Amino acid sequence: MKRNYQATFILDTRKWHEPIEALIDQIKAIVEEINGEIQSVQKLGIKPFARAPRRDFVEGHYVTLTCLAEPQFNVILQERIGLNPNVNRVIVETIEA
Repeated sequence: MKRNYQATFILDTRKWHEPIEALIDQIKAIVEEINGEIQSVQKLGIKPFARAPRRDFVEGHYVTLTCLAEPQFNVILQERIGLNPNVNRVIVETIEA
């Protein structure tokens, strides 16, 4: 039984020298590798942090991805995304269809 998920990514592009779309494509590829069916991708733009984790990292690119996936999607995505140094945070929520 698949569920609907919404994942919001905060991207750290300080050392990223390609277009942001290339990083988003990497994230989409990871979601597809773990059998997630992507329904939509929204680029929310650059937003400042209320509390900056470091003095040189005060804002990040926000991207929201909606997909249909298996119940263990959240755990697997967190493990896989944790390996990408350009993803600062990911928040995964289950949404009602």
